Amino acid sequence: MDPVLLLAGLLLMAFGLLGVGVAEPGLLQGHLLRVGLAFAAMLLGFLLPPSRLLRHALWLLFLTLGLLLLVLFLGDGPGGVRRWFYLGPVAFQPSELAKVALVFYLASFVGRKGNDTPILGAAFLSGVTAGLVLIEPDFATALFLVTLATLLFILAGVPWRRLFMVGLAGFLAVFPFSGYYLARFRYVSERFTGFLDYLQGEASPAHTAYQVLQAQKAILLGGPLGQGPGGNLPHLPEAHNDMVFASVVFATGWFGGLVVLFLYLLLFLRGLALALRLQGPLSLLALGLTLYLTLQASLNIGVTVGFLPVTGVPLPFVSYGGSSLLVSGFALGVLLRLAREPKGKGVKAWSS
Repeated sequence: MDPVLLLAGLLLMAFGLLGVGVAEPGLLQGHLLRVGLAFAAMLLGFLLPPSRLLRHALWLLFLTLGLLLLVLFLGDGPGGVRRWFYLGPVAFQPSELAKVALVFYLASFVGRKGNDTPILGAAFLSGVTAGLVLIEPDFATALFLVTLATLLFILAGVPWRRLFMVGLAGFLAVFPFSGYYLARFRYVSERFTGFLDYLQGEASPAHTAYQVLQAQKAILLGGPLGQGPGGNLPHLPEAHNDMVFASVVFATGWFGGLVVLFLYLLLFLRGLALALRLQGPLSLLALGLTLYLTLQASLNIGVTVGFLPVTGVPLPFVSYGGSSLLVSGFALGVLLRLAREPKGKGVKAWSS
């Protein structure tokens, strides 16, 4: 077990408790329960053999696709979106599971087929996964899935000619429907126009830019050492979830924000070192899970400080939300299990 990976994950969860407690004290008890479930998911990921998970990766992806299709008919959510299954007080978002399922599948695919093989089938399943998320609608998560799959193909060494042809085919298939999609789901274009308003210094409470400006205000009010857990956080929509980084900085100060960034950097560096130590599908699995955690963190923090348009992507280990915490915990557990594998393992993972 890698103690650095474990400590980084635990400290990020602790920062999450503080951020949620400052933003929405009434949700702190529920968040504690979710953190406990994340520990259980981490233990499950640690106990399951990675090679066995890779062998069943295609079925895991099919299960995820079934859930993504089912949520379009039976799911619910605010504003008419269909992203969650609600089972009493418990809510589950299949698109969070899709991020890890896609990593497992692509690592398994390259491990079985090699990197210089036709990728049309794998790219098609990746596109279907992103497409089902896109029509929930969840544009940001769908784009994240496409980006994650593309990075994994590139880092696996898939030739550029294959990537270009598949990418061109995907673009030609999606482009004719882009106008209808943007007209049907105006929130996508509104987030971009809101970001442009922010860049021009124009924002009102009705614009998504208002959320970013309030987050920046909270960060500035935090100062070097923060206002503490009892500080009076300014009005900030989604302060416990999408904008939780601003809540953490408000409570712990700029120093605390730098610590959070350093913890994600540690996750990235340890995950990268782990991927370099292993080989074959296990190496790609370690790399994919590391990218899932740290790339999503980069997007979330980039939105909070105003570098990117509002996406709605949660901050791994920190944001309030059961699905994100569960999947992040499971991913960390798998990384901890991979850290126990001997150096160079993975070369003959599929020879038996």
